[in-house]
Parts: sequence; C-alpha cells; structure tokens
Amino acid sequence: MKERFNQTEEELREYFPVEHVKEVTMEIYQELLGLKFRKLEKANTWYKDVSCYEVRDSESDELMGYFYLDLFPRPDKFNHAAAFPLVMRSNMDGVITYPTTAMVTNFLQQEGEPALLKHQEVVTFFHEFGHVMHGMCTEANFTLFAGTNVEQDFVEMPSQMLENWMWQKEILKKISKHYKTGEPMPDAMIDAKLAKNKVNIAIG
Repeated sequence: MKERFNQTEEELREYFPVEHVKEVTMEIYQELLGLKFRKLEKANTWYKDVSCYEVRDSESDELMGYFYLDLFPRPDKFNHAAAFPLVMRSNMDGVITYPTTAMVTNFLQQEGEPALLKHQEVVTFFHEFGHVMHGMCTEANFTLFAGTNVEQDFVEMPSQMLENWMWQKEILKKISKHYKTGEPMPDAMIDAKLAKNKVNIAIG
C-alpha cells in the first residue's frame, strides 16, 4: 500500500481535526434532513467535555429531540463507538416525550495538539451520527417502534448508507481541513485514498 499509493494514515490524520469533522458532519446532516441544531451551553452533562444539542425541524421549528456527544477517552469509559438511546420518543394523548441519544466515541487527543482522526474514524463518526439522527427523526407514537427499535436488518441501514459519503470526493474535500494550514486535502491525496479502498475489495 505504501509503495503503490505513497500515502500513510498518519498523513491523512492531519486533515481531520475532530472539531472540523464534527461541525461539517452536523452541517451535512442538517442540510440533508432539514434540521437545525443548537448547542445547549448550560446543559447538565456527566463529564466536562460532553456537549448537548437541541434538534428542531428547520421549517416548522418543531422540537425533535436532543443528543449528547461524548467523544474523548477517559478511565473506565465504554471503549467502543456507539450511539445509545437514552430516551425513546412517544406521543401519548398529545403529550410528546422527545428522544435523547448519546453518541460515545474514544478519539485520542495528542498533548498540545487538536484531536486528529484517521479516515476510518471519520467514517465511524458519520456512521454513529447516522444512528443519532435515526433516533431524532422518528415520528413513532409508541416507544416500542421509535428510533432504532425497528426490524433488525434495518437498524444499521441509515448509518451504513450515509457513512459511504466518506468515500465521495466532494464530501472528503468539504470535511478535510489541515490542522495547521487550514487547507482541504489535495485532490491527488483524495484520489489515492479512494483508489486504496478498492484494494482487496473482493475479499473484504
């Protein structure tokens, strides 16, 4: 891989600072799904670097739900990336309980530098955020059918479908930003990364 494409994952990481990836991912999902997010600065969270967002329909301004982002490792924390539904939506006699989901990851931070993501971690971010949006966009009246409480073979469908955007050149250009220069990933670098994805694809 190194000889053929002259590219390492460490070089790619420099173009994926987590804050930029987070902001652009949320921009994409807001545009795609017709939503708007607002960070709740005074929200109660279980750790200092956990953030909470309110989700509303961009046209009607109707409240849709809330999500938490818990992105960085700490002792005794769950060590796998996942989206946990904390509250499922319900609508009982016109009284709506709004869904709340926590997205948990463990993106490493280097001392004195911003957290930089591998491309696969960017894919993971987009995937898990897809689960979060699955929970936010549900209109089910009964908790039993809300959010990811669907047929088992559909649970991963929205997130897996949307994570494939991380293999689109236009999206990679948009979501990449060198942590020092602020420049997006060069075309040649993106082309090599996309070509690498096809190596051994038949035995994946």
